[in-house]
Amino acid sequence: MGFKFFLPSGLPIGLPIGLTIGVALGLFSLPSAWAAERWADLEPCELSAAGGRLSVQARCGTFEVPENPDHSEGRHIELAYAVLPARSRAEPDPVFFLAGGPGQSAREAAALMRHALREVNRDRDLIFLDQRGAGASNPLDCDFEQVSDWLEMDFGAMNQSLRACHDEQWDADVRFYTTSDAARDLDDLRERYGFERINLIGGSYGTRLAQVYLRRYSERVRSVVLDGVVPTRLRLGSEHALMLDDSLDQLFDACMKDEACDQAFPGLHTAFDRLVDHYRDNTQPIVINDPRSGDKLEMDFDLDLLAAGLRFLAYSPQTQKMIPKLIHEAATTGDPARLASQALIVTEQVDDSISVGLNFSVGCSEDWPSWPRDLDAAHTLMGNAMLEFYDQVCEWWPAGEAPEDFHEPFDPGTPVLILSGENDPVTPAHYGDEAAEQYANSRHLVGRGLGHITLGQPCFNRIVSRFITSAEVDDLDTECLDDLARAPFFITLLGPGP
Repeated sequence: MGFKFFLPSGLPIGLPIGLTIGVALGLFSLPSAWAAERWADLEPCELSAAGGRLSVQARCGTFEVPENPDHSEGRHIELAYAVLPARSRAEPDPVFFLAGGPGQSAREAAALMRHALREVNRDRDLIFLDQRGAGASNPLDCDFEQVSDWLEMDFGAMNQSLRACHDEQWDADVRFYTTSDAARDLDDLRERYGFERINLIGGSYGTRLAQVYLRRYSERVRSVVLDGVVPTRLRLGSEHALMLDDSLDQLFDACMKDEACDQAFPGLHTAFDRLVDHYRDNTQPIVINDPRSGDKLEMDFDLDLLAAGLRFLAYSPQTQKMIPKLIHEAATTGDPARLASQALIVTEQVDDSISVGLNFSVGCSEDWPSWPRDLDAAHTLMGNAMLEFYDQVCEWWPAGEAPEDFHEPFDPGTPVLILSGENDPVTPAHYGDEAAEQYANSRHLVGRGLGHITLGQPCFNRIVSRFITSAEVDDLDTECLDDLARAPFFITLLGPGP
């Protein structure tokens, strides 16, 4: 899992099977000859996701920018981007997709977003710029030997590894890898192609980048979609522990109201409390299989590992519905190995997609200096682990500067569509309500039963397409939201009951 226990935001995981099959089989039409001509300066390329199982044909290019944006004569870095040209004659305002993390590659998301934004892509180009420090844009990657080491939360070892990566692996001045620097790069790319206005779609941390760009370049933005929104005032990571506890409480209550789940896993709240109390004071050696190699992994299961595992199982509605089964089993048998194994599988699926250095360039520059230290999370499952680790890293990390108004509310009047998952454990629906209060020309939609990131759901695909076409929030047809069904609970690990 690596630093993803600490990542302030997250990834668009858990997209529908139909989406991934469609991309993998190449069922989606290629761009028109006219659209390809528009991007003739770029090279044909194939972008993949999900370990190479999904791919999409695109056009790729690079451009250079000063690493220090205020000193054009200094060192330059190369930024990579990809374009999925419109399938018909393109509208003059393309869509920029902004990835999460911080540290996810936007280009690696292209294969998944191809289908989610298929209707949009009919007459608008889709552009995926890898943020500086991520993907193929001078990535701040760190090679760690074993993912399982990070699940055990050895802060000293983690901090040491990060410092070694900073000192020995990266050719970068990490002070200039902030969200504000990324927004400037985004506008540089816009200007290179002469786009007067653009549309922004941000997911998770990408919603922060979208809002930072909107604040600085509002006259260049036609519309904004914020999926899993990070409120302007939020210090990334400061409320994670509280939000996870709330999400788990909602999940346990939902299980109690579900006859099959309650019958299979009675007293879930009590079972969970028993696990927490036990592992707060005890460590249990366990052996599980590495999901990549199949090798046996010896681990010490404790409260930190329980918190890390449940947090990332809670991201997707499918894996979320496994949690009651896993908690019940661990509490009744005294063996948490299956819970740890399932958590490791989920986190392994996204382990290679995050440039962890960018996470700390953003966090140590924009969030840690004004972290709300009166917000004590000691009573929660995660506790104050997030702050404790950031304190260690940010003490030595070369931080950049955030504008004084970085966390202040603003509203340029741009149309903003805000999307939330009802069961999102990291950017909950009330964050969407908060954003909707800030932006007067906005609308907030909540997906019943959905987790972190909603864009992979077909109903939301259609709504987003209509919004970008019209750039109007008032007349959107959202009736399909009434038909969304919550995923059933897993009564066994093979799936829901009959």
